[in-house]
Amino acid sequence: MLGRRATLAMLALLLAGVGALAACGGGDDDPGSGDAGGSSDDGGLASEGDEATGDVPDDVVVMDGTDVRVQSLDNTFRAPDIQVQPGATVTWTNDGRNEHDVLPVDGGGWGVEVEGFQPGATYQHTFTEPGVYDYYCSIHGTTSAGMVGTVVVAEG
Repeated sequence: MLGRRATLAMLALLLAGVGALAACGGGDDDPGSGDAGGSSDDGGLASEGDEATGDVPDDVVVMDGTDVRVQSLDNTFRAPDIQVQPGATVTWTNDGRNEHDVLPVDGGGWGVEVEGFQPGATYQHTFTEPGVYDYYCSIHGTTSAGMVGTVVVAEG
């Protein structure tokens, strides 16, 4: 039986191959097309569909259940790198004193802008498609450093 890291690495490779094939299929200019995941709150962002983007982090925390929470606090996401089952709803809560946002590194269809994620606010999104979804806070990080996180959607 393969270990969890080997399984996640294989998933990442498989998704990279699927993404390459999808990229050959033409443009995705229709904002209403390909909305793979539902959201109970779109946070004011255009609905362009979920897009898996990155590699599985070494420190990913496997979360049980269909309702998962991530804290935005003191310029970090806690836990920043999580793995959930397809169909799980991730709820980000702004429990700090600072304003934040939660933005996908690539794609769209999920995320919340600063106006919708002030201290005390929550934002949630249901991830239905397996993949690796990188996100960040544009106020306290960039797409690759600072306040960043990853949602890995995989059967566990």
